Amino acid sequence: MGQDNKAKASNTTAPQSSETNTEAPSAIVRNLGLIKAMAIIMAILIVAALAVIIVTIYSRLTAANSAKTIQQNELVIPADSRITGASLGAKGQMLVIVEDKTGQQLWQLDASGKIQRKTRIAPQR
Repeated sequence: MGQDNKAKASNTTAPQSSETNTEAPSAIVRNLGLIKAMAIIMAILIVAALAVIIVTIYSRLTAANSAKTIQQNELVIPADSRITGASLGAKGQMLVIVEDKTGQQLWQLDASGKIQRKTRIAPQR
């Protein structure tokens, strides 16, 4: 009985299977580096897309503020004339009828208020 309590001096080894692990690694393990690289590239693209969206929103907000500025134009007509009619056309153009002693004139103005053409309407004599 004295020897039963003592540790056995014999060499013990872990059981080994008769099969060796010769299986090829799975596709995920083989391409792990490629998967990591693709994940990093996708993260960079997401950050770039967010930056583009933020810049676009900012530029549209600042452009909306600049569009609200008021334009002031001055149209000088001769002293003995008066405007008898005016109408707006497409794209902000304007047609003004100016009347003076000699007859009427049609003034065509562009959207910025500059005179493009003057047409005099005179009675036949």
